[in-house]
Formats: sequence, C-alpha cells, structure tokens
Amino acid sequence: MSTTEAAIDPGIAGHDGRPLAIETRDVHKSFGSHKVLNGLNVQIPEGAASVLLGPSGTGKSVLISHILGLLQPDQGEVLVHGRSLATMSRKEGLELRRDVGVLFQDGALFSSMNVYDNVAFPLRQHTDLTDAEAHELVMDELQATGLEHAKDKLPGELSGGMKKRAGLARALVMNPSVLMCDEPDSGLDPVRTSLLAELLKERWEQLGCTLVVITHNMTLARYVADHMCLLWKGKVIQNGSIEEIFASEDEFVQQFIVGGIKGPLGMD
Repeated sequence: MSTTEAAIDPGIAGHDGRPLAIETRDVHKSFGSHKVLNGLNVQIPEGAASVLLGPSGTGKSVLISHILGLLQPDQGEVLVHGRSLATMSRKEGLELRRDVGVLFQDGALFSSMNVYDNVAFPLRQHTDLTDAEAHELVMDELQATGLEHAKDKLPGELSGGMKKRAGLARALVMNPSVLMCDEPDSGLDPVRTSLLAELLKERWEQLGCTLVVITHNMTLARYVADHMCLLWKGKVIQNGSIEEIFASEDEFVQQFIVGGIKGPLGMD
C-alpha cells in the first residue's frame, strides 16, 4: 500500500484479496468547526486481528461510533460486511449491532448488577433463550475470561483488569462476528496490558471473529495484530499487514511505531 492516503477499490475485497468486514469510503465528520475525520478510508479484512493506531484525538473512537451507527458521517460511506449503513432500515441496523461486540475503555459495566448479570444482559435483551441456556453461555464466557469465581461481585469490587475481562465476556456472549475494543489497555499497568492482549488474541483465535482494537499502545498492537491501520489528522496514513506497516518508509509511521522524538508528530 502507498504511504499516503490511497484510493480505495470500490469492491468488497481488500488489496490482499480478502473480503472486507469493515470499510469506510471518504468519511468526513466535524463537530462544529472542529474537523475530526477528513476523508477517512479504512479497510479491515474479514477474520483479521486489526489494530487501529494513531495519536490521541485523531478520530479513532469517533470511527467506532460511525461503525456502530451511533454517528452519521457528514460525507462518505460506512460499510459492514459489504453493506452500507446508510441504506439499512432501523431493524437491520439493530440486527447489525447485535452482531458487533464492543469492549469499552472502562468496561462500561452496570454498577448495580453483579458480573453474572452484566454478562447475561445482552442475552436477556436480544434473545429468547431460557435461563438454563443463557446460564450455560454466560458461564462459558466467565470461565474463558477467568471470572467464574467473581460472578457474584459488583463492578465496584473488581480490579481494573477484572472490569476489562467482564466487559470482554459481555461483548462476546452473543458470539459476534466483529469484536471492537476501544483502548482496552486504558488504565492498566504494563503487566495487565500484556495479559489482556494475550486473552484478546486467544479468544480471537478460538472464535474466528474479526477483531478490531483501537489503541496507541505499540506493545499491545505488536502482540495482537496481523493487520494495522495508522490514522493521523483524520486520515489513513498506512493500511495493510503488520509486515507492510513495519517496512514502511513513511516518516510518520516510523516515528509512531518506534516512539521517536524526531518526525512530523509533535506535542500539538
């Protein structure tokens, strides 16, 4: 891929031939006079473990809101599994959201519910499963995330890492085809970040879903990703395999991945 904002093939396959799970085409978004997305072209292949990297404030979390249909672009198009969100009915949009699991920065757990009920919440809201059927799925996810012993605890009794794992269990209990993680390392120390990265990669390999991780943590990115997309100033600077990203000669890409002082990225 070019190291500048590249033209995107209008088909549903990426440059490596894999079908695309998520694609944005020339997406623009402003809040008042502040322009956040400035012609964003993202391609995330089906089944990839994709990491969206970029400095703080470059539009990564705003992109998640567009993919979930919570925000509408001022210009451009967002596609999930080849379908434009703009052409979906309200019912189709709701069905799509059920197929996309989200791990938010702070876990976003309901403070008045224990861990078990937090994880069970999507099943109770969106399925007709019996209590016994739901219980089996919930316990499977709690065991997979190492939280079966904490199922009766309230969020206020959990450590930061446990909150993240509970949020992950809830995001996966509906067996989504896409799992999105918005800065999952936020608030975690380096050891817990590494352990969470290992858990994310393990669950991705087990489930075969498309994993999208929003972060600016290169340690997390290196461990999880087989595909990367670098954003800066609301645009894609580089999009491709991890090998392509690390071989890039782009000045910004190299500065960002090594954490260098010299380069186009400053303190502003």
